[in-house]
Amino acid sequence: MASTVAPQPGPSPSKDVQWFLPEITEVNPAFRVVMEDYSKIPPEEVKSHILNIREKAWQTFPYPCIGQFSFLTLSVASHACYPRVLSTLSTPGSKATLLDLGCCLAQDIRKLVSDGALADNLHACDLEYGFIELGYELFADRDVLKSHFFAADIFDERGRLSETEGIFDFIHVGSFLHLFTQEDQIRACKRIVKLMKPYEGSTVFGRQMGNLKATAVPNFLQGGTMWQHDPRSFEHMWQVVGEETGTRWDVRTELDSAEGMNQRHWSSEGCRRLKFEVTRLS
Repeated sequence: MASTVAPQPGPSPSKDVQWFLPEITEVNPAFRVVMEDYSKIPPEEVKSHILNIREKAWQTFPYPCIGQFSFLTLSVASHACYPRVLSTLSTPGSKATLLDLGCCLAQDIRKLVSDGALADNLHACDLEYGFIELGYELFADRDVLKSHFFAADIFDERGRLSETEGIFDFIHVGSFLHLFTQEDQIRACKRIVKLMKPYEGSTVFGRQMGNLKATAVPNFLQGGTMWQHDPRSFEHMWQVVGEETGTRWDVRTELDSAEGMNQRHWSSEGCRRLKFEVTRLS
């Protein structure tokens, strides 16, 4: 999810910002496979197709995830739990469900479907439905994909997410929680707990911007601050969430340097990628 507020109408957004890359030298190989095999985009048209959709997306959503082509990275498949998640979601007749929370263009939903997951059991939401519309254009599957998409605000207790409480076995959270303050991340995680099936083994997994040392950093897009966790503070957050929701969680994290992260002059000192897998124990 790129932002917690809707972009305002006005002149075309400037591309003279540090998070806008004018070109892509090479399309992520895994993403290219989805484009060619799932979306049936001719190989010679993949790059131009991506650039055309990115240009359209930038006019409405001038965020780092769009400017840096972050949507070309298929986060869901990078996690150690992916084989288990995919196997569960691909079993014929399976009733297991997954929510991609803050889905951006819902590229990870397409990866799952491309790998064999049952499309009807997959759900995805973002604050802005415009991301979902752009996803249909990018993947050319509006008339065939049976997955469920909707717009929702994680903090709106009466919104669309209230209709899905307690139904998900898996929730994928990619590049979302780091948009918030420390306190609001706890609020968001407590809401995530309510969305998941109340059983041992229910799993939330994903990635976000972390740090070698947990710290608040400036939010350049909206003002205020965002909180970057280190592994210890992330685990503590889930301890707090567990205490406040009457649940227990096994928390596993991995801190690494994503490609190009240390070359971003607008990134905070010590910034790293934090990958996580949080599984319900009771």
